[in-house]
Amino acid sequence: MRIDKIVGVIDEDPYDARTWSGSSRYFFKALEEHGALRTAVAAQPAEAVQKLLQVLSFQFGMRKWKFKYHLNTHYYRQMTAAAKRSLDEIDPSSFNVIVQVGAWYDLTGYRNKRVVSYHDGNLAALLASPYGYPRINESFIQKTLEWERKLYHKLDLIFPMSSWLADSFVRDFGVDRRKVFPVGAGVNLPPIPEIKNKTYDEPRILFVGKDFRRKGGEDLIQAFEIVQKELPQAELTIIGPEMASPPKGVRCIGFISKTSSEGMEALLKEYQRASIFVLPSLYEPFGVAFAEAMAHKLPCIGTNICAMPEIIEDGRTGFVVPPSDPAALAGKIISLLKEPSRCSAFGDAGYTRYVERFTWSAVTSRMCDIMSAKL
Repeated sequence: MRIDKIVGVIDEDPYDARTWSGSSRYFFKALEEHGALRTAVAAQPAEAVQKLLQVLSFQFGMRKWKFKYHLNTHYYRQMTAAAKRSLDEIDPSSFNVIVQVGAWYDLTGYRNKRVVSYHDGNLAALLASPYGYPRINESFIQKTLEWERKLYHKLDLIFPMSSWLADSFVRDFGVDRRKVFPVGAGVNLPPIPEIKNKTYDEPRILFVGKDFRRKGGEDLIQAFEIVQKELPQAELTIIGPEMASPPKGVRCIGFISKTSSEGMEALLKEYQRASIFVLPSLYEPFGVAFAEAMAHKLPCIGTNICAMPEIIEDGRTGFVVPPSDPAALAGKIISLLKEPSRCSAFGDAGYTRYVERFTWSAVTSRMCDIMSAKL
């Protein structure tokens, strides 16, 4: 099939810089530049419907409440209906493939179009992670798992970001492996020219992640205390959360928005300033921040779970350590900060890996080639 008539669907405004943590805009723009995208639409119910479903999903505790709301299959049906209303406004002869991001809507069977999906995670992978999940009624979770299982079996193709996630679709949902193709993800940054003559002499560590606990921030703080005993001059910069009283040696910058030129400039400056990047996540569906760090020639340290071992080549572009192990984490941080030449070698290898694998152009080219061959 010639792949030049795609309509994309995502939960919110496809071209808003905030949608899908910024990935939506870059993903659909890359499909456009590939000559494959007709348009993209939002599967967003009316605000009144969203408010009602939020009330009906109420649980004590904000984390539990949000978790239940985002697992509510009644919400998924409303999103599906909203997406179909948007699709109804498009000339049906102008597209032949629907690319839906995520599993919150089911567009299979719509006007006999081929439907494929793109994912950074799924519910089974989240439930199995060390991060854990809020305890809500088990039957509610099972209903959502069943929604996902039925959808995945009906889709023509599934594009997970990682092989780790591809295995979950096959193992946890019984999907035919022959229709599951991991394709990676790109960085949500403007084009980054190769950095020449980067230095690693200053012991500067960078952490970027708003969800501090899930991203392993608490473990990093403990590891940093160990690092400081051997390298008192070490500095840890944290971007994402707010800290009223950061520990000694910690720079807490807070949240930086990529939606403004000032915010983007500030973020890029921190990537350029750092010597290593550390994100010891307890659950990381993919980990685009690692790719962003590699684009800036930063050695990366993550954990040995989820997709992180696929992104970080252990011993070549950085290290992976067990989750929730501050001592092991500190050891790898110290070893890198003490060897600037090794940081340089890891940084160069990481940049090459970024260029080859972690640009949206490369991702959408892989997707289009697979769709052309398989649909």
